[in-house]
Amino acid sequence: MKTTIFLQKASNLYAENRLLKFVTACLSMAVIVNSFMVYRAVKYQRVVLIPPKMTGTIEFVRGKPTDNYIRDMSRRIVNLAATYSPPTVRAQFEELLAYYAPESYPRASNSWYSLAGRIEEAKVSTVFYLEKIQLKKNSTIEVFGKTMQFATNVPIENKSTTYLINYRIDAGRFYVVSLKEKSLKKDIIGEKNHDK
Repeated sequence: MKTTIFLQKASNLYAENRLLKFVTACLSMAVIVNSFMVYRAVKYQRVVLIPPKMTGTIEFVRGKPTDNYIRDMSRRIVNLAATYSPPTVRAQFEELLAYYAPESYPRASNSWYSLAGRIEEAKVSTVFYLEKIQLKKNSTIEVFGKTMQFATNVPIENKSTTYLINYRIDAGRFYVVSLKEKSLKKDIIGEKNHDK
Protein backbone atom coordinates (compact mmCIF):
# COMPACT_ATOMS: atom_id res chain seq x y z
CA MET A 1 0.00 0.00 0.00
CA LYS A 2 1.35 3.40 -0.94
CA THR A 3 0.95 5.71 2.05
CA THR A 4 2.28 8.87 0.50
CA ILE A 5 -0.86 9.78 -1.44
CA PHE A 6 -1.43 12.91 0.58
CA LEU A 7 1.11 15.57 1.45
CA GLN A 8 0.20 15.66 5.12
CA LYS A 9 1.06 12.72 7.36
CA ALA A 10 -2.28 12.98 9.19
CA SER A 11 -4.25 12.57 5.96
CA ASN A 12 -2.20 9.48 5.08
CA LEU A 13 -2.92 7.98 8.54
CA TYR A 14 -6.67 8.65 8.15
CA ALA A 15 -6.67 6.89 4.78
CA GLU A 16 -4.76 3.96 6.23
CA ASN A 17 -7.15 3.79 9.21
CA ARG A 18 -10.18 3.76 6.86
CA LEU A 19 -8.65 0.85 4.96
CA LEU A 20 -7.89 -1.04 8.19
CA LYS A 21 -11.46 -0.42 9.48
CA PHE A 22 -12.88 -1.79 6.22
CA VAL A 23 -10.67 -4.92 6.42
CA THR A 24 -11.62 -5.38 10.12
CA ALA A 25 -15.34 -5.05 9.27
CA CYS A 26 -14.99 -7.63 6.46
CA LEU A 27 -13.15 -10.06 8.76
CA SER A 28 -15.77 -9.57 11.49
CA MET A 29 -18.58 -10.34 9.05
CA ALA A 30 -16.73 -13.44 7.85
CA VAL A 31 -16.27 -14.65 11.45
CA ILE A 32 -19.97 -14.08 12.21
CA VAL A 33 -21.09 -15.98 9.08
CA ASN A 34 -18.61 -18.78 9.84
CA SER A 35 -19.81 -19.02 13.46
CA PHE A 36 -23.43 -19.25 12.31
CA MET A 37 -22.61 -22.01 9.80
CA VAL A 38 -20.62 -23.98 12.40
CA TYR A 39 -23.52 -23.68 14.88
CA ARG A 40 -25.95 -24.95 12.23
CA ALA A 41 -23.66 -27.85 11.33
CA VAL A 42 -23.30 -28.88 14.99
CA LYS A 43 -27.00 -28.42 15.74
CA TYR A 44 -28.14 -30.64 12.86
CA GLN A 45 -25.53 -33.31 13.46
CA ARG A 46 -27.10 -36.57 14.61
CA VAL A 47 -25.69 -39.82 15.84
CA VAL A 48 -28.05 -42.70 15.18
CA LEU A 49 -27.38 -45.98 16.92
CA ILE A 50 -28.74 -48.85 14.90
CA PRO A 51 -29.88 -51.94 16.77
CA PRO A 52 -28.76 -55.31 15.46
CA LYS A 53 -30.70 -57.23 12.83
CA MET A 54 -31.93 -54.19 10.92
CA THR A 55 -32.80 -54.88 7.30
CA GLY A 56 -31.75 -52.52 4.55
CA THR A 57 -30.35 -49.02 4.80
CA ILE A 58 -31.57 -46.44 7.27
CA GLU A 59 -31.94 -42.85 6.20
CA PHE A 60 -33.04 -39.74 8.08
CA VAL A 61 -34.32 -36.77 6.08
CA ARG A 62 -34.65 -33.53 8.06
CA GLY A 63 -34.73 -35.46 11.31
CA LYS A 64 -37.43 -37.90 10.15
CA PRO A 65 -36.64 -41.56 9.47
CA THR A 66 -37.81 -43.49 6.45
CA ASP A 67 -40.76 -45.86 6.69
CA ASN A 68 -38.46 -48.88 6.47
CA TYR A 69 -36.72 -47.86 9.69
CA ILE A 70 -40.08 -47.48 11.48
CA ARG A 71 -41.20 -50.89 10.18
CA ASP A 72 -37.98 -52.57 11.32
CA MET A 73 -38.25 -51.00 14.78
CA SER A 74 -41.90 -51.98 15.15
CA ARG A 75 -41.12 -55.55 14.05
CA ARG A 76 -38.38 -55.75 16.67
CA ILE A 77 -40.56 -54.29 19.44
CA VAL A 78 -43.53 -56.56 18.74
CA ASN A 79 -41.27 -59.62 18.59
CA LEU A 80 -39.78 -58.72 21.98
CA ALA A 81 -43.22 -58.10 23.49
CA ALA A 82 -45.29 -60.91 21.98
CA THR A 83 -42.98 -63.89 21.36
CA TYR A 84 -41.56 -65.37 24.56
CA SER A 85 -41.13 -68.45 26.70
CA PRO A 86 -40.67 -68.70 30.49
CA PRO A 87 -36.83 -68.91 30.35
CA THR A 88 -36.47 -65.95 27.95
CA VAL A 89 -39.29 -63.63 28.98
CA ARG A 90 -37.44 -61.54 31.58
CA ALA A 91 -34.44 -60.85 29.33
CA GLN A 92 -36.70 -59.96 26.40
CA PHE A 93 -38.78 -57.55 28.46
CA GLU A 94 -35.61 -55.89 29.78
CA GLU A 95 -34.47 -55.36 26.20
CA LEU A 96 -37.92 -54.03 25.28
CA LEU A 97 -37.88 -51.54 28.16
CA ALA A 98 -34.74 -49.93 26.70
CA TYR A 99 -36.94 -48.59 23.87
CA TYR A 100 -39.45 -46.85 26.17
CA ALA A 101 -39.58 -43.06 26.54
CA PRO A 102 -38.40 -41.80 29.95
CA GLU A 103 -41.88 -40.61 30.97
CA SER A 104 -43.43 -44.02 30.15
CA TYR A 105 -40.65 -46.16 31.63
CA PRO A 106 -41.73 -46.36 35.33
CA ARG A 107 -45.24 -47.58 34.57
CA ALA A 108 -44.02 -49.84 31.76
CA SER A 109 -41.32 -51.51 33.88
CA ASN A 110 -43.82 -52.33 36.65
CA SER A 111 -46.28 -53.82 34.16
CA TRP A 112 -43.74 -55.80 32.11
CA TYR A 113 -41.96 -57.25 35.15
CA SER A 114 -45.23 -58.30 36.79
CA LEU A 115 -46.28 -59.92 33.49
CA ALA A 116 -42.91 -61.72 33.34
CA GLY A 117 -43.51 -63.10 36.84
CA ARG A 118 -46.96 -64.40 35.88
CA ILE A 119 -45.56 -66.02 32.70
CA GLU A 120 -42.77 -67.73 34.64
CA GLU A 121 -45.25 -69.06 37.22
CA ALA A 122 -47.80 -70.28 34.66
CA LYS A 123 -45.09 -71.64 32.30
CA VAL A 124 -46.90 -70.23 29.26
CA SER A 125 -45.20 -69.58 25.92
CA THR A 126 -46.52 -67.25 23.25
CA VAL A 127 -45.65 -66.91 19.57
CA PHE A 128 -46.70 -63.94 17.43
CA TYR A 129 -46.74 -64.43 13.65
CA LEU A 130 -46.51 -61.01 12.04
CA GLU A 131 -48.64 -60.51 8.94
CA LYS A 132 -48.74 -56.79 8.21
CA ILE A 133 -47.41 -53.47 9.52
CA GLN A 134 -49.36 -50.30 8.81
CA LEU A 135 -48.01 -46.81 9.59
CA LYS A 136 -50.49 -44.15 10.73
CA LYS A 137 -49.98 -40.39 10.45
CA ASN A 138 -50.23 -39.63 14.18
CA SER A 139 -47.00 -41.46 15.17
CA THR A 140 -48.85 -44.74 15.57
CA ILE A 141 -47.99 -48.11 14.11
CA GLU A 142 -50.57 -50.87 13.67
CA VAL A 143 -49.16 -54.40 13.63
CA PHE A 144 -51.43 -57.25 12.53
CA GLY A 145 -50.78 -60.94 13.12
CA LYS A 146 -51.75 -64.20 14.79
CA THR A 147 -50.97 -65.13 18.37
CA MET A 148 -50.61 -68.71 19.54
CA GLN A 149 -50.26 -69.54 23.22
CA PHE A 150 -48.88 -72.81 24.58
CA ALA A 151 -48.79 -74.39 28.01
CA THR A 152 -46.05 -77.05 27.98
CA ASN A 153 -46.36 -77.76 24.23
CA VAL A 154 -50.18 -77.86 24.31
CA PRO A 155 -51.86 -75.06 22.31
CA ILE A 156 -54.32 -73.22 24.51
CA GLU A 157 -55.16 -70.16 22.40
CA ASN A 158 -55.01 -69.16 18.74
CA LYS A 159 -56.30 -65.70 17.79
CA SER A 160 -55.78 -62.74 15.49
CA THR A 161 -54.16 -59.83 17.29
CA THR A 162 -53.51 -56.21 16.42
CA TYR A 163 -50.96 -54.18 18.37
CA LEU A 164 -50.82 -50.39 18.40
CA ILE A 165 -47.44 -48.82 19.07
CA ASN A 166 -47.41 -45.11 19.84
CA TYR A 167 -43.90 -43.74 19.30
CA ARG A 168 -41.84 -40.60 18.93
CA ILE A 169 -38.47 -39.80 17.38
CA ASP A 170 -36.34 -37.59 19.60
CA ALA A 171 -32.86 -36.54 18.40
CA GLY A 172 -32.76 -39.51 16.04
CA ARG A 173 -33.76 -42.03 18.71
CA PHE A 174 -36.89 -44.18 18.49
CA TYR A 175 -38.95 -44.11 21.72
CA VAL A 176 -42.00 -46.23 22.50
CA VAL A 177 -44.61 -44.14 24.31
CA SER A 178 -47.18 -46.92 24.62
CA LEU A 179 -47.90 -50.44 23.43
CA LYS A 180 -51.51 -51.54 23.23
CA GLU A 181 -53.39 -54.62 22.06
CA LYS A 182 -56.20 -53.25 19.90
CA SER A 183 -58.45 -56.33 19.89
CA LEU A 184 -58.93 -56.09 23.66
CA LYS A 185 -59.07 -52.26 23.74
CA LYS A 186 -56.71 -52.64 26.66
CA ASP A 187 -53.52 -50.71 27.27
CA ILE A 188 -50.75 -53.29 27.61
CA ILE A 189 -47.89 -51.10 28.74
CA GLY A 190 -47.24 -47.36 28.53
CA GLU A 191 -49.28 -44.21 28.38
CA LYS A 192 -52.92 -44.52 27.35
CA ASN A 193 -53.69 -43.99 23.69
CA HIS A 194 -56.88 -42.41 22.43
CA ASP A 195 -58.42 -44.35 19.56
CA LYS A 196 -59.58 -42.17 16.74
